[in-house]
Amino acid sequence: MVEPKPAKGGDGMRTDIGGLEELAAEIARFEKQRDMAREEVERAVKMLEELNARRTTLAPGPLFSGERETAEKLEALVAALDQESVALSRTKILAEDAAQELDRLVLEAEVRHHEEEKRLARGRYEALCEERYSLDGEAEEAITRLVQILDRLEGLYAEQVRAASDAEDPSPVHQEPRGTTEQWLARRLRRWLSLGSLEKYDAPLSDLDPLAMKPKRDEKG
Repeated sequence: MVEPKPAKGGDGMRTDIGGLEELAAEIARFEKQRDMAREEVERAVKMLEELNARRTTLAPGPLFSGERETAEKLEALVAALDQESVALSRTKILAEDAAQELDRLVLEAEVRHHEEEKRLARGRYEALCEERYSLDGEAEEAITRLVQILDRLEGLYAEQVRAASDAEDPSPVHQEPRGTTEQWLARRLRRWLSLGSLEKYDAPLSDLDPLAMKPKRDEKG
């Protein structure tokens, strides 16, 4: 029997797991009782065979007139064996009925156990769906923040072009960073974008961006 996997949750979930364990214990108890009933059937069948053999052996045959007393004793013994056979036959029937009923109880308990496993699995699935919904929200927040930063970078580029133009430096116009940013994003998100090899974009965006410059720090003497 498969043991249930631990699921997240409070006392209610632990109570549900406990109910599943109780059902498993109930099944085990019914199975043990059924096996004992089947053993009782086998024992009764074996004893009935032995009694029948003894009865056949002890049944009186043709006797002389002087052996009447012996014949009566044998007949009484055979009658006692017959009574024992009747009792054993009844025991066998009762054991068979009990085994059949326990088979039914085992099957019903197994069905309940299976349904409970499915119910708990459904609960775990729904809990995971809720967790995923929360993470999707975090992803949306993160991507919103990223888009804001990318918009700022785009705005900075426009300002850089204007500043360079004022300085009579046309080079920024030919260093449009959109392609670098696109490849950098593709490299970081390659697991979800199914793109080709982009190892060179493993570096931070600030190192890849041709228009970015690390701020100079004031040197103190």
